[in-house]
Amino acid sequence: MMRHNGISYKLAHAAFLEVVDEPSEFSVRSASRREANRLLWQGEIARHSHELHTFGLFEPIRRLQRLVIDWTSGQHKKNIILDVSCLPERFFFPILRWLIASEAVENLIVACMHPSRYTEEDLAYNPQDWAQLPTFVSDHEPPEPSIKRVIVGAGFLPFSLPDWLKKTYNEPNIQLSVLLPFPASPANVKRAWEFVRQIEVDMTLTDERQLSRIAVNDMSGCFDRLQSITRNGAIPSVFAPYGPKSHSVAMCLHAIEMGAEVFYTQPSFYHPEYTTGIRMEQGLPAGHTYALRIGKRMLYQCADKNPT
Repeated sequence: MMRHNGISYKLAHAAFLEVVDEPSEFSVRSASRREANRLLWQGEIARHSHELHTFGLFEPIRRLQRLVIDWTSGQHKKNIILDVSCLPERFFFPILRWLIASEAVENLIVACMHPSRYTEEDLAYNPQDWAQLPTFVSDHEPPEPSIKRVIVGAGFLPFSLPDWLKKTYNEPNIQLSVLLPFPASPANVKRAWEFVRQIEVDMTLTDERQLSRIAVNDMSGCFDRLQSITRNGAIPSVFAPYGPKSHSVAMCLHAIEMGAEVFYTQPSFYHPEYTTGIRMEQGLPAGHTYALRIGKRMLYQCADKNPT
């Protein structure tokens, strides 16, 4: 059940994705938590019009795409809410692309709930090599336009990102731009500043405009800032979404509009207590929702999608 402006709305159908990490030292604890969540799902949710699908973290995306095709051709295709709270970027980036590509989806909303807390330990481990997220490869005809902007969302852990930036994009004609989630909670700001510090060791931020402070939940403000950095999508750019989900959604929308590549160093497994619980505010679960398409009209678009 959802409420908006005093009006209640009931979800007609819901699909849940269970993503299983690669084997690790946390496998037993992670499996225990998944089993507890599955029992909760079976006891309180499954009796309704819901479905559960289990995926391996590095599973090819063909089955995921078939699911999205089913959702966008089914009975409830007109109104879709995508909750990205616990979805890795390699899942929700292509899902969002496919939902936007479907003309059958008239109203599209992205939701993100706020956790009660993050673990104080590392959130994820054993990152893979720097590579494109599924479906976010360049769609330009040869010769490829030269990359002029590398846009990084600052998060908690850069993994091997600083090394890849130094090896791949450390040239005078390429500008690095970092999106810093601020304001945010003191603990999260501290982690984000450490992220920036590790990048700046080799990639000096010489211009204060290269570091953009954007509120942690301000997806619209982040999109507008990306518009400015890329001159409304006209400057060839690549994206690296390591920051909060709201910033990652803005990057995803911009990359779709520009036909740009999105790179990531995907961890092989996550801490079992990556987050715990849902933060409550005035007795209600705290979160944000972002309307992307209303009445078939996309609300976020680049003014110029033809790179020069």
